[in-house]
Amino acid sequence: MKITSLVLWVQDATLSYKFYKKLGFTVTSVTERDAAVSCGMFEVMLVTMRDEAEFNSDSLASEKGKGMYIYVSVDNVDVKYGELKKFGLELKAEPRDWPWGNREFVVSDPDGYKLCFWQKSKALQ
Repeated sequence: MKITSLVLWVQDATLSYKFYKKLGFTVTSVTERDAAVSCGMFEVMLVTMRDEAEFNSDSLASEKGKGMYIYVSVDNVDVKYGELKKFGLELKAEPRDWPWGNREFVVSDPDGYKLCFWQKSKALQ
């Protein structure tokens, strides 16, 4: 068993896939209302919010991804931070070392989903 993908309800799939492309994800598909991006073997489906009854409560929720972080492992978190800063993305804090042994920084996508870019802290290696 393995987890292969994640579905994110988004306001605008085009805006979202362009954002994820800036982060370094590969765009794997684009349709009129939806898109998919991948990072390694993991795929993120960017599904434009819908008002069909069976999806309504999740799709139209105001606080998307509250309490959830998508962790993205990188070789050098400081280099990645610098790349994203050059793209003009809003980065709330610089990378820092955490007591659990990671060096991390977080960026929010256009819908408020949080991505944490991380590497093992060099102080602990």
